Amino acid sequence: MQRAFFVILFGFTVTSTQSEAYAQFFPGTGFGGNPYNMGYGSGGIFGSGGIFGSPYVGQMYGQAQLMQSKGQFNIATEQARIQREQANQAKTDTKRKAFDEMMYEKEHTPSYTEELSNEKALLLTRLMNHPIKAEITDGKTLNAMLPLLDSLSSRGTQGPPVNLSQILVDRLNISNNGTSSVGMLRAGGEVDWPVSLRGAQQKKIDKLLVVAVDATVTNTLEPKQLKQLRAEMKVLRENMHEQLARDEFDLSSYQKATEFYRALESSIDALERPDSRKQLAGTYSPRARNVQELVDFMIGNGVRFAPASPGNENAYQATHDAFVRYARIAQSSGGFTTLGSPISIGDKKK
Repeated sequence: MQRAFFVILFGFTVTSTQSEAYAQFFPGTGFGGNPYNMGYGSGGIFGSGGIFGSPYVGQMYGQAQLMQSKGQFNIATEQARIQREQANQAKTDTKRKAFDEMMYEKEHTPSYTEELSNEKALLLTRLMNHPIKAEITDGKTLNAMLPLLDSLSSRGTQGPPVNLSQILVDRLNISNNGTSSVGMLRAGGEVDWPVSLRGAQQKKIDKLLVVAVDATVTNTLEPKQLKQLRAEMKVLRENMHEQLARDEFDLSSYQKATEFYRALESSIDALERPDSRKQLAGTYSPRARNVQELVDFMIGNGVRFAPASPGNENAYQATHDAFVRYARIAQSSGGFTTLGSPISIGDKKK
């Protein structure tokens, strides 16, 4: 009896289990299908009868894909805008840096005027401290120092007076342009000839010189007088060449004679200048007892030093030394160096 009961109970359990298993529903597989079949074939979820095989589900899936594409497009567009803005900012930064670099270079690069001032100061420093003899006798160093000495006076940095001899001052040639003067003819046309050039031709030229100077003073000088004088000077030049060829001149004498000839020729040419009468009349002959008075005369009358006449080179050297000494004393007494003024030997940059 008990054995029969267990048999009946086992059969009921098996029957009820099978009924419950067949009662489960799996979409797209029908009743009793394989719930793990995910393929596209019969019974798969993507196949006919599957949940994604439905036309309604496909439409929704397509719309989702469209929305996703549109979103990605919007994202890409915004990213492009961001990158374009970053590029514009980079261009602006580049322009700003280029402008800053330009301003930096401009600030630290001397202007054309500053370069000229520096070059002028360096040139003046060399002319004061290391001039060559020709620059002194040509009046170049004296003319270059005139603006400096005048600026020292105008700034109130005058030093003690540096005396000059009036005899020395009288030997300086002065004209309105500084290129030429009648310096050799200021004694009425009488010239101190070197021994090597004395003779008949020299005497002939002496007479013509006196006549030409007198005519210049009275404002009656005629071109034919200058033409005759120049013709005789040309003859003198030819005689010099012949004497040198005959060994009547040694090299030293010939060199001195040539220097004298050129200086006299320059003085003769200066007779044609408009200011020749003033030079011969002594208008450009300053009365100066010291450097400051000589500078005031030169600046006040707008005149400049002309090249030295033969034999007066020492006067130019002495005046140059006096100018340099005055400038150094004035600068040291003032306690500073004016802008654009030269630095003398021994000065140290602080």
